[in-house]
Amino acid sequence: MVTTHDRSTIVYPVLGSSADLWFMRVAGHGLGNCFYTYFHAVTLAEKYGAAVIAPPWFSLKLGPLLRGERSKRFYWRMFRPFDGEIYGARKLLTLLSGYRKRVVVHVGEATEPTVVRGALNFVVSRQFTFRGLHPHRSVIRERLLGTVNDPIPADHRWGGGNYIAMHIRLGDFAAVTDHALITSSQPNLRIPMSWYTNLTRALRDRYRNMRILIFSDGDAKQLEPILAQGATLYRTGSDMTDLLAMAGASVLVGSNSTYSRWAAFLGNMPSIWLRTVADVEKPSAPETSVLYVPLDCTEPTLWN
Repeated sequence: MVTTHDRSTIVYPVLGSSADLWFMRVAGHGLGNCFYTYFHAVTLAEKYGAAVIAPPWFSLKLGPLLRGERSKRFYWRMFRPFDGEIYGARKLLTLLSGYRKRVVVHVGEATEPTVVRGALNFVVSRQFTFRGLHPHRSVIRERLLGTVNDPIPADHRWGGGNYIAMHIRLGDFAAVTDHALITSSQPNLRIPMSWYTNLTRALRDRYRNMRILIFSDGDAKQLEPILAQGATLYRTGSDMTDLLAMAGASVLVGSNSTYSRWAAFLGNMPSIWLRTVADVEKPSAPETSVLYVPLDCTEPTLWN
């Protein structure tokens, strides 16, 4: 990392949308995918001593409204500019003055991205990956807490809370046959409730003194098989507060969602995932325990 700052070099995280209007986005990526772009841009800015333009977190989406989802995923006022980020009128002037000579920097590729000094660098993600972010976990944690406006869970500790977090993503995720689920590389597929039910039973036997908290966009009826085993539904009304609570668990059970994977990256705790044929990137550090449980396993064997 450099120690000097070059304010003529600007980095702008392009979070992904049908239209980036600089103060808001029309449709576009959800929170997890936005984080890939933003934090890759942040680490690049640190490396080159560049200034960061605050991205437009607010996203206007019709899908969650039409589907009647609990979270509308607008991210309205969820974040504030981090100390030193360019925002407001200065952001508009900076983007207008440098737009014609902007440079597009792709992150998450096989080759290491390079920022052009003295230019306005638009950072874009085509591959959503943690590649290159692991050495910066502590910086990313600090940055996240420094930008979030929504409440931080009480007694929050990264990966150290006395509870198990289980993320069950339903909502806009598609229900498919079991075979398609384990053979497809498509990420937005529902995992059957039976898989979570079997894991809940095994986790209660293995960790008798730890609560199991369910993080889900499903309703109580859909989650009844899990709740009937003594698990508790955790829901604050804030996607960020819920994510931070997930990242504070001592054990995480993930879904086919980048939201789960960011909780695992931030918390760096032991985690459990569905075993599929797809080569899914491990979000936690290499030395952190990860368990891949088959879909048809009725009696999962946890860590010895």
